[in-house]
Amino acid sequence: MAETSPTPTATPTATPNTDGAAVSTVSTVSLVSLVEALRAAHEALDAVSVLDRFGQVAGWAPVTGLSPEELAEAVRLGAALEGRVAGLRLQCVAAAEVTGAVEASAAADAGAWAAQAGRNRSRSWGHAWLARELEESYPATRAALATGRIGEDHAAVIAKTLGQVPGHVREALSAGDWVGCEEQLVAKAERMAPGNLRKAARRFLDPVCARFADEHEEAVLRAEEDRAEAQTWLSLGDNGDGTWTGKFTVPALHGAMLKKVLDVLGSPRRTERTERTERIVLGEDGRTRRVEVDPTTTGLRYLGYADRLGLAFCELLEHLPETGHARTGISIVVHLDEAHLADRVGGCTTDAGVEISTQTIRRLACDAGLLPMVMRGKSVPLDLGTRRRLFSRAQVIALSALHDTCAADGCDRPFAWTEIHHLIPWSAGGRTDLANAVPLCGHHHRAIHDDRYHHTRQPDGSITFEEHRRRRQRARAPAHAA
Repeated sequence: MAETSPTPTATPTATPNTDGAAVSTVSTVSLVSLVEALRAAHEALDAVSVLDRFGQVAGWAPVTGLSPEELAEAVRLGAALEGRVAGLRLQCVAAAEVTGAVEASAAADAGAWAAQAGRNRSRSWGHAWLARELEESYPATRAALATGRIGEDHAAVIAKTLGQVPGHVREALSAGDWVGCEEQLVAKAERMAPGNLRKAARRFLDPVCARFADEHEEAVLRAEEDRAEAQTWLSLGDNGDGTWTGKFTVPALHGAMLKKVLDVLGSPRRTERTERTERIVLGEDGRTRRVEVDPTTTGLRYLGYADRLGLAFCELLEHLPETGHARTGISIVVHLDEAHLADRVGGCTTDAGVEISTQTIRRLACDAGLLPMVMRGKSVPLDLGTRRRLFSRAQVIALSALHDTCAADGCDRPFAWTEIHHLIPWSAGGRTDLANAVPLCGHHHRAIHDDRYHHTRQPDGSITFEEHRRRRQRARAPAHAA
């Protein structure tokens, strides 16, 4: 049988673009090289899998023997690989539209074509629009996805953000400014979760023009608020057994307001436990749950988070005002710049981490307990020294301007859920001043007092935790035979 010559693989070349800068291009990749690369990746993953008695992959080999550093590196490499594969999949979806592969299979559109390849319809439809955008308009994002520096969700946020820029703003920017904006978003995506990137991206025009950034942010927030209001609904029904069931969808601001109140009313930290103990029991649904045993009764009370919110919701309803148009008792801390307040553009952030438009702020000021934090004007004493142990309300509000979330590195719990911790303990002479204050969620507040961990305050004010090395070494040391 005659040997066939191997199909040539993709070869990188460099060609100048209209601005004189070099752009990397490649010849069309062959089917052989593409399939071989994907098969090699599968074979490499098979090497760390376990097989069943038929020789088929049945799961992953145990990784409990890896150190925390090794596990973190494995997760990092896995996320990078996921991003690269997602970029390749998007490339194939975009090519299917261009080459006629969609029509050849009689699929209705690229989304349906991708669904035939094993992806569900809703996800594949997202792939189709994103594939076109990356291929036609966003080379820096496409390159970052191809190298695994960002994920598919990051790429979607960047494409949507850049696509929302008004035409007159886009025309006012030079080609270099536009490229710089995209590269800035990619750089943020490399170190941010998609949700945080979505918030930061609202002001991506700041380095180019603060006024454009203000106008864009206000427009985006208003559009989101209008869309959220249009999608707001509530349904209540009598179950006929003494209970009611309801569902609802509300805007982010009102959801955060409700959750803030319910978390305060139903906080586990507020529950009296002096005469109670906890026990893990098997529920009727076959799942284990943490329950509270009260010696004064014979029954068990479930302590699930949803149960606490439900009871807190009932308490909230029992204390609603009886008269209409009454001022709410909810206090909303809003961070806004003085210029934004005067110009009525640019977004604001609440202490629950929700971004809202200045238009909404003016409306809330009519009937809510609004506490504006304007970054100029008369000051409030914020340093209390050692004579007072607990931080004041004014200090907490001021601290919320420095932290949007729990100060623990990587924690996204909103500031409104945090507790204020003395970095230098008050009992050891630590002052009740802002310089000695750090907001921590309940989990990280307990961790910072746990002698198993060493914590460090970073230059940006965040707190990093690390398990003490000697304790870790003891935990990993093999047990000696008797």
